[in-house]
Amino acid sequence: MSTEALDLSMNMGLIFNDLNEEAALTYVAPEFVDHEAQPGVPNGPLGYLGTARWVHSAFEGATWEHLDSFSEGDRAVLRLRFTGKHTGDFLGIAPTQRQVDVEQTHIYRIEDGKVVEHWGFRQDLLMLTQLGAIALTPPTPAAA
Repeated sequence: MSTEALDLSMNMGLIFNDLNEEAALTYVAPEFVDHEAQPGVPNGPLGYLGTARWVHSAFEGATWEHLDSFSEGDRAVLRLRFTGKHTGDFLGIAPTQRQVDVEQTHIYRIEDGKVVEHWGFRQDLLMLTQLGAIALTPPTPAAA
């Protein structure tokens, strides 16, 4: 793992795990764009911190565990494990008190040591299943 990717993982952990405003202002550029943010969420470091606070309001004990990371050029990729207990409204889903445990991949573009863009890929279908918001049934084999 490159030093840059490990540093980024630790810095983003300060924002998302610890809700550290100073870290957001230090490591996220004012012109930061989160391509995965919900509509209406402002860009910039405080918008990104706001997303972290929102997730914490919906999931007690929300934690992002570093699994893997690498960087090349101006990009860094983090693979994380997100866990938490669903205790608040999440995208219109009332609290279920269920635990979630899913992996996420985050891609960051970095300029002058600060994050300027973010793209995220999550196991949303698995998480919605874990919350009981949707039920998946295995496919029925075709009749012979």
